[in-house]
Amino acid sequence: MSGQKKHIASIIRGTLIVLFITVTVSLRAQQTSLYAHYYLNPYLYNPAMAGYGDQSSAYFLYRRQWAGVDGAPETQVFTLDGNLKNHPVGLGVTFMNDVTNILGRTGGAITGSYEAGITSTQSLRFGLSFQALRNRVFFDRIRAEDVSDPNLLQNVDSKTIFEGSVGVSYNVKNLRIGFSGEQLFQNTFKHDEQAAFRSLNYTLVRHFYTAAEYLFEINDKVTIKPQLFVRTVQGLRSQFDGYVQVTYRDFVWANLIYRHDIGGGASFGFKLDDQYVVSYAYEFPTSDLNIIGSSTHEFVLGIKIHRPHQSKTITTAEGRELIENTAHQEKIDALVQHNEHVSGKLNRTERQIETQNQELDRLREVVESYQKELNQAIQKLEASAADTTSKASSFYVVVGALREFDNAKAFQRILKREADLDTRVIQNAGKTWYFIYSHDTDSVSEALKQLDKIKSGPAMPYIIEQPWIYKKEE
Repeated sequence: MSGQKKHIASIIRGTLIVLFITVTVSLRAQQTSLYAHYYLNPYLYNPAMAGYGDQSSAYFLYRRQWAGVDGAPETQVFTLDGNLKNHPVGLGVTFMNDVTNILGRTGGAITGSYEAGITSTQSLRFGLSFQALRNRVFFDRIRAEDVSDPNLLQNVDSKTIFEGSVGVSYNVKNLRIGFSGEQLFQNTFKHDEQAAFRSLNYTLVRHFYTAAEYLFEINDKVTIKPQLFVRTVQGLRSQFDGYVQVTYRDFVWANLIYRHDIGGGASFGFKLDDQYVVSYAYEFPTSDLNIIGSSTHEFVLGIKIHRPHQSKTITTAEGRELIENTAHQEKIDALVQHNEHVSGKLNRTERQIETQNQELDRLREVVESYQKELNQAIQKLEASAADTTSKASSFYVVVGALREFDNAKAFQRILKREADLDTRVIQNAGKTWYFIYSHDTDSVSEALKQLDKIKSGPAMPYIIEQPWIYKKEE
């Protein structure tokens, strides 16, 4: 019986050694799961990205690594994240299950993030996650010559620990740089193998991720986004992944993948009804594993959860900062405009009228100085009755466009004083124009109705250009 115990212990040790070599060859001892769809769901690697954007998102990911190899890694992940309405706070939850040979891990995490606006084009996000991880050793999967031996374990030994992750992300215009760390507490799973009177300690080590990406807008239909992703396991040299994503009309995309010293691949995906996401990735090894001829497959299903009346919700650093910087000023302006409207009708003098006309004439001259550029911008951004497939979530009835914020505010005062027209200001995505608008809506037809009212209303003599409908860029 003693010899049989040694034989079983030898099998267990041999299995663990094979497992260790297999994982080391592919990931250089990386303990966390590897994915191909980081570009689609950045919350997978960085808790700071929980709630990023103007929509809540739910994703399910399935990954089968080295298909055809017995005991190869298999992973399932579900993530759900979104932001709090009118607050720069994001929340997320993650559930994952990962099995590699005789080792398995199941876990859940809760995440909180916060976005701090720096300027109108810059923001900084912070995120923190706490995870519960349950590690399992499937002793019943160990193969032995004598499966009836009572000393051979036929159960699964499970242990649970708690871990933490942290992340930060910096955005400036089309550039995003992120850094995150996982398994910061470096806890240890302790498994007992009673048949051989031994224990197995599995210690987690810290993993760090650095990502940088830039969005190139080729035209209004095509974008290209390269991404560099660096993975570092504490005590080992870093490895990097390279991605290049090409997207057409925010509807269909292709992404090339290169993993240094591991392999390459590609992914393809599309979006339905601007809400449902489907994507597939195929990877092949270029290391010693190519001798086996195995490949990796990864599937993603997602849904974007739209929030009602999106145009009135502040969800980005840019929108929050614009309102924070102008909210108090607009309240003051509203009071000033109201007083000017009431008292101006009673006590307006010829000199005041002349001064007001001079101010309007000055703004007309300013607009004429860049008339050509303004016409080009209107041609690109204007919505029409046929614009039923627009990606814009909001439409604005624009009554004026100026380059300088002070000029835009001056034009608002003129419209309020002379025509009692209340307006607000929005900046285009390129930060080149301040659009003064009277109405905003999610419906093109409703925007056209409001446009007709403006054209036939008392404000037209004071509007410098013909009013038009601006469709907000995503």
